[in-house]
Amino acid sequence: MKMSKLLKRLFLYATIPLLTLSLITACSDDGPTGIEPPEEEEELNIVETAEESGNFTVLLSAAADLGLVDVLANEELTVFAPTDDAFAALPDGLLESLTDEQLTEIILYHLLAGTVLSNQIDVQQDAETEQGERILLQSDSGVTINGSTSVISADIVATNGVIHAIDEVLLPSAFREPGIIEEAEAAGEFSILLDAIEDAGLTTTLQFLGPFTVFAPSDDAFSELGLELVQSLTDEQLTDILTYHVLNGEVASGDLQPTQTATALNGGDLFITAENGEVTVNASASVFLVDVNAENGIIHAVDRVLLPDAFGNIVDNAIKRYDLTTLVDLVVAQDLAGTLSDENDEFTVFAPTNSAFEEISDVLGTLDDQQITNTLLYHVVNAAVESGDLGASQTVVTLNDGEEILIEASNGTVTINGESTVEVADVVGTNGVIHIIDTVLIPEELGGGIPEDEADQIDATITINNVGSSAWVFEEIDGEGASADLNVENTPLSLEEGRRYTIVNLGAGAHPFQLRDSGGDVLIAAQGGGSLQDYEPADVEVNSTDGSITFTLTGNLADAVATYNCAPHAAMEGDVIVL
Repeated sequence: MKMSKLLKRLFLYATIPLLTLSLITACSDDGPTGIEPPEEEEELNIVETAEESGNFTVLLSAAADLGLVDVLANEELTVFAPTDDAFAALPDGLLESLTDEQLTEIILYHLLAGTVLSNQIDVQQDAETEQGERILLQSDSGVTINGSTSVISADIVATNGVIHAIDEVLLPSAFREPGIIEEAEAAGEFSILLDAIEDAGLTTTLQFLGPFTVFAPSDDAFSELGLELVQSLTDEQLTDILTYHVLNGEVASGDLQPTQTATALNGGDLFITAENGEVTVNASASVFLVDVNAENGIIHAVDRVLLPDAFGNIVDNAIKRYDLTTLVDLVVAQDLAGTLSDENDEFTVFAPTNSAFEEISDVLGTLDDQQITNTLLYHVVNAAVESGDLGASQTVVTLNDGEEILIEASNGTVTINGESTVEVADVVGTNGVIHIIDTVLIPEELGGGIPEDEADQIDATITINNVGSSAWVFEEIDGEGASADLNVENTPLSLEEGRRYTIVNLGAGAHPFQLRDSGGDVLIAAQGGGSLQDYEPADVEVNSTDGSITFTLTGNLADAVATYNCAPHAAMEGDVIVL
């Protein structure tokens, strides 16, 4: 124990004067040499340095009363030294009411073994004191201890260590109001949670910082999840899960609305409902103990471990959201939950909100099971497509027998079929992604599908002509998403992925237009025969009358295209740059 080490040190220091006296007696016959040593600059130990500063008289007096002066003068230590003003700020009579053992414990709580200068302190780190408990050090803007005590004068260097003057007296756990960690320990049913918090290095954060609201899973909750699973998590995964249970600020049960979405410390959303005194988180975890107050926050005990979206599949992540309950009920009723939970496949689901389904409730009630199933599948793409993967415009095949939807992205807004807007993008899970939308997508069989004006929309019309058989020139570009220097031979053509283009070729009869890859292979061509001529996402259309070609620059075509060419004349070639 630390105290026993201290006693050993004190015993050692008590014997030093006796040994010194013996040596002096033994050597006294030698007499003076008559040579005066040169004066040296006086070096001061921690006690002498503190005495010289004149601002630590209460600390030094307490150390003297407790027999700690020799320890402070001889051991290599870092001392977080409360000033006299810090001691004066303590409640009247507190110091006088403490036993020597209690005061010793408090003094030792201010000491670290070794020398720790302020520039050696991490942005946030734990440090074990000579008392045995840990303190939390932070150095992002000056040095603070335990979230509130400030170092007001750092790096007062002594021969056996360093002093950092602080503006408050630090109190070990026995002398302060219990924080979140101490309250959880006292409750007795969060031992697995507390062990996990310790493993993740979050103990002192939840002990001293805040205020926080913690949804604390019980030991039974962790057992239900599976202890082997918990033990298999990486440090990063464990931290992600634990911080998903913590909110900034105090949220008491009486402050809750019927529904609310709250952002956890890990950046993920918690979906909280309160009804008739029952509080539920993420639709499955019940709060069975509310409002356990702590010095730095509040604890609500839950009966299930809360998992961030990254640990759930498509169905899991839909179930937890209280604004997707209608969709979830329909998916379950149409026996699609198993399909969308398949971890061996990937999906993108455009998920209409409850309000979106409410808007078509009259129509929904008239549909048979097959029509409902087809409508649901019309919202599902058999690939994981995040918003960052989207071009300006693309048609994508759905699970509704291959029927397409049109997805457009502009200035951070994503729309589907020109009518439905993505309200929340990129709910990424283990087998795909959810985008929450504000209207229900209606397939063609029920009078919906891609509107004609949207399906035929051309972003830019590019007019190209030939200079004999030696070069192409661009005469006109009308629209958005295409650029090139006009009337410059074989100049590069810049196109934006996801947009739809029409190439009008004024010399089409003798100079048919092609797009090729970097190896010279034809991808699409006005005369047909390209390797991607029938590639559905590109939706290639050729006008046999005027030789123009229309296509959507997406998917494989966007990835592969390198040049524009004339079929019979090799000199007529320019680069295609995809943006």
